[in-house]
Amino acid sequence: MNQQKKQHGNRPSARSRVEEAVAAAAAGVPGVAYLRPGLVGVLRAHTARLMHGVARPDPVGGVRAALGPDRRTWQVEVKLTTLPGHRAVDVTREVRAAATAAAREVLADGGARVEVTVTVTGVL
Repeated sequence: MNQQKKQHGNRPSARSRVEEAVAAAAAGVPGVAYLRPGLVGVLRAHTARLMHGVARPDPVGGVRAALGPDRRTWQVEVKLTTLPGHRAVDVTREVRAAATAAAREVLADGGARVEVTVTVTGVL
């Protein structure tokens, strides 16, 4: 069983919950074509295809969350590609706001801070 996602029995870890919530929020922003997985996500999908014959899509591809060195600040990174006709700066601002709200909702009872970085990796 994946230790990251199965930290407390069947309950997903805080990291997994943050990544899933942020991915859903970011994907719903107008102008976002898709979230873009980094090298780790691409390698994970390739390995799954080799080992199991199928590459399951990573539900949080393009989103990474980690608890910062101060152990109170979540650092969230979102990588995405935008649709034509949408200004990247506007999409970035909206994604940052949506991602921050989604992460804060997941972490509401912990008093943690959230820092979100959004990178546009391409435009269709």
